[in-house]
Order: sequence, then C-alpha cells, then structure tokens
Amino acid sequence: MMIDEKPVPDAGLRRVVRANVLTVVFEVVVPMALFYGLRAAGVSQWWSLMAGVLVAAPYMVWTIVRHRRVDLVALVTLSVLVLSVVLGLLSDDPRTLVIREGWTAALGGLFGAWMLVTVVVGRPAQLTLGRTIAEVKRGAEGAAAWAARWDTDSRFRRGLRINTAAWGAVLLANAIAHVVLVYTLPIDLISLVTTVVWLAALGCLIAWHVWYIRKEQLDA
Repeated sequence: MMIDEKPVPDAGLRRVVRANVLTVVFEVVVPMALFYGLRAAGVSQWWSLMAGVLVAAPYMVWTIVRHRRVDLVALVTLSVLVLSVVLGLLSDDPRTLVIREGWTAALGGLFGAWMLVTVVVGRPAQLTLGRTIAEVKRGAEGAAAWAARWDTDSRFRRGLRINTAAWGAVLLANAIAHVVLVYTLPIDLISLVTTVVWLAALGCLIAWHVWYIRKEQLDA
C-alpha cells in the first residue's frame, strides 16, 4: 500500500525563513529591548536610541561580509543606519535618531506603491515574487510551470492581481501610519507602538494571504 508523504521543505526555503527571522530579531526586537531596558535603568532617550541604532549595524555588516555582496535592501538599511548616527551626533535632539523608523517605513510604503502600480501596469508583483518562491520550493521547472498559468488561467490572473493589491494597500497604509506616529508620538512610545501596529497589520495580512491563496489555488 502506497502512502503519500508530505514533501520536506526545501533547504533553500528554510534559509530564506531563517534569514528573515534573524533580520527581525536584530533590527527590531534587539534594538527595542535595548532601548526600553536602558530607559528603565535611567539612561537618557538620546543614548538609549543611539544604542539601538548601533546594535543593529554589526548584523547588517555581518550579512554583507558573509554573502560577499551588497543587495539593494542591505545597502539602503545600512545607509539609513549611518544617516541616523550622523544626524544623532550633530544634534542633541533624540527625535533625530528615530529618523530610521520613519525612513524604513517610507521604503516599505514605496514598495507597496510599486505593487499597486503593477496591478494595473504589466504583470502583478506577486507573479515575480511567487515565481522566486516556487523556484526555491520546486526548482526551475516547477517555477516555470507555476508562472505559465498566467497565460492560460484567468482565475489565476485575477487572484494574483487581488493578492498583489491587498499587499500593496496594506504596506502603503502602514507606511503612512508609521511615519505619522514617528513624528507625533512621545519618543518613549514610538518603538513600542509602531512595532505593535506593524506586527498586527502583518499578522492580519499573512493570515488573509494564506487563506486566499489556498482558496484560489495560487500557492507557489
């Protein structure tokens, strides 16, 4: 009797997931924990924020050295970190150090806006992103077969456009809210509130994404 076994996740996919988890830990969780830990110990806002900026930099440098290449995301993130440090040293206003929060959110918003544009111009971003994921999971032939559905399956095309629009709208809306919060909230609340808002939005978006791609059979 033959028993179908569930496919074991590809090692490449596990590496992608692990890399993203590490990025969140070292660029979000550790700086936030350090900031509130130092504030609880009586350290000033300026030094607490500067410590959060500085602690994220070594991880970015390590990823660049490890992979021996500088991709656009790493370059932008490192540039924002350097800009935050320079502005922080030029001013004793702690709010200059939270520019990293605002600029990072703005970049996410630009990505969301680009996704929305691809819904109506050319092919939706989820087709390109999905093909990359499919190649990691299924190999080049499997990815090509998945992407080829665009030419023959109208439900597939409609589903990818809707999914891309949802991601783009949420990323853009979150970026706008994030930038507003960064420049209006008390400094001690910025890190906590913006992180909670982002995680809540991302959690809802991922839950919807998983449900929708299963419903419309879009899984790469």
